[in-house]
Amino acid sequence: MNITYYDNMLMAYYRSIIYLMSNTVNYAQVNGLHLLEAAVQQFGPIFGMAQLEGLVDKTIPRSRLRWTVSALIQSGRLEPLKRGMYILKNPPPGMELHPFAVAAALVQPSVISHWSALAHHGFTTQVPRMVQISAPGKIVTPEMRQGKARRPRGRAVWKAAGVEVEIIHIQPRAFFGHQKIWVTSWNQVAITDPERTALDLIARPDVFGGLPAAMDILEEILSRLDLPKLVGYGVDYHVGAVIKRLGWCLERLGVAQALLTHLQQVPVHNKTLLDPRAPASAIVNERWQIIENLRRA
Repeated sequence: MNITYYDNMLMAYYRSIIYLMSNTVNYAQVNGLHLLEAAVQQFGPIFGMAQLEGLVDKTIPRSRLRWTVSALIQSGRLEPLKRGMYILKNPPPGMELHPFAVAAALVQPSVISHWSALAHHGFTTQVPRMVQISAPGKIVTPEMRQGKARRPRGRAVWKAAGVEVEIIHIQPRAFFGHQKIWVTSWNQVAITDPERTALDLIARPDVFGGLPAAMDILEEILSRLDLPKLVGYGVDYHVGAVIKRLGWCLERLGVAQALLTHLQQVPVHNKTLLDPRAPASAIVNERWQIIENLRRA
């Protein structure tokens, strides 16, 4: 993405700092500021050690890189996000620091999802307090290493640079249905597309306060979805309970039977609870192999 608009502003900002400090800091520290200026101009406020290594020949000796980064952290100009990843502290005016960009830098591979994706797509007016991401791999947060992981809803939370990121583990086979969006002039992140976001309502209703609440949201957004794509995602999810629950919900919301055939034809070995968090009932829907235990207040 073209970021020429920012070049002169950033150069003036950092060169003013270097000029003001040149009489009070040593040569190595000034070189560190030149490195920081080059990194921010090229990568924005978030960058990693691998990116800095590509700049050292122009600014400082390679052997001094880690020492220089440590000095920038100690001086309050950089903040470590995680090992080998850094964020600029006190960025200049006009330089955005988006929570989604912080979350994506913390956990890779990952995708912005669930409530955060709902809000991005305009499917809810609620503003999530945390950024929710889906990740297919095992994530170890700094708190986990210390034996005191924060799990306010049973899911790990990683806080960095003032952003709280809630990590929702998914199976690698379910890591699909994403699109790329630019959240700043430098940062592009992956987010679940509208249909995958809708599927997550049914696949993980616990994240949204239970199946009744998830169905209410699905009903509100149904007319804005590509329904054949949503059905295809349901089949590709390869979890019988989710496939049958999705079919039952879409049928209840008035979706034509012709669109639901693929969901109905997927074989399952056991009947599944419609609402995973509610007690079982004696009402069985043989067509969908669903135990209809949905409770509404």
